[in-house]
Amino acid sequence: MAKEKVKKQYLNGLERILKIDQMISQGGYPSVEDFARVTEASIPTINRDLRDLRMKFGAEEILQYDRIRKGFYYTQPSFRIPAMLTSEKQIVAAQLMSNLLNLIKNTPVYKKAIEVFNSLSDNIDEDTKLNSKKLSNRILFLGMDPVKIDDEIWTKLEEAMSKNNYIRFKYLNYEKEIVVQPWQLIYSDGMWSLYTYNQMPDVKDNRFYNLPGIHNLEIDKKNTFELPPDFEYTKRAKGNFRRYIGPKLLSCKLKITSEKTLNYIKTYNWAEDQKFETQSDGSTIMTLTTNQEYPLLGWVLSHGMYVQPLEPEWLVNEWGKNVKEMARLMNGV
Repeated sequence: MAKEKVKKQYLNGLERILKIDQMISQGGYPSVEDFARVTEASIPTINRDLRDLRMKFGAEEILQYDRIRKGFYYTQPSFRIPAMLTSEKQIVAAQLMSNLLNLIKNTPVYKKAIEVFNSLSDNIDEDTKLNSKKLSNRILFLGMDPVKIDDEIWTKLEEAMSKNNYIRFKYLNYEKEIVVQPWQLIYSDGMWSLYTYNQMPDVKDNRFYNLPGIHNLEIDKKNTFELPPDFEYTKRAKGNFRRYIGPKLLSCKLKITSEKTLNYIKTYNWAEDQKFETQSDGSTIMTLTTNQEYPLLGWVLSHGMYVQPLEPEWLVNEWGKNVKEMARLMNGV
């Protein structure tokens, strides 16, 4: 049986120009013949690429030919043309990231990010773009549509965080003004929130504020704060149940009695130290540590009769109160 002939893959125009730029920047004074040999293109094609490098990529005065060394060089050794997407696989990856960014639309940062992705693939031929779109359309990211964020609020938060300035604002319908250190902007479950250290005398603790609830925000440009080394949310939160950080770490033990529920739970990393142990009665004991006690309580309740807390005592008691109250409501008492 005759072997199927494999079609040889040649570099496209942008790929050749990137390769030429790389060879020149290495300082070896490559010639037209060197470019043609490495890229497997004809001499006329290379000459067109060199013209495009000069006219389209800003190297008109920088790209020069050394008649003694018989090769090309940059008069500014640090010059490089901007990195761009050059292959179908890279475009697919960029389009998937672009689709993922739809989860944070209605924010100022979204528009900027989309512009970057679009500009990266401007020089790719249309056939390559169409082929890559066929695959990217088969991969979907689902999530809650984010709430529209006020551009002025976002801009002020960026400025305050970049300079570690205190901020003050009103929140929802509370009358009291809030003063905080803005630590991080966090996106979770369709909502942008501000992770802060609240300076109020009756609080002095970390707090989260949903951005749509913030208004009358002002930057205290006269006062700055020192950001703690471990300020990042992911370094302080122990668990992945919801955006929350509690005051203490809890050692938890849960009994799972449904195989379907167990299979679902095992597909997620709820805590770094989560473990599962099968029991003689067919149930499974799940152990973990977390400082997200209230999100954990809601998570346990969401699994109904198939997940029962055994430890700690606080979780058992709170779960019991909720179950009794639901039973009372069901019975109309």
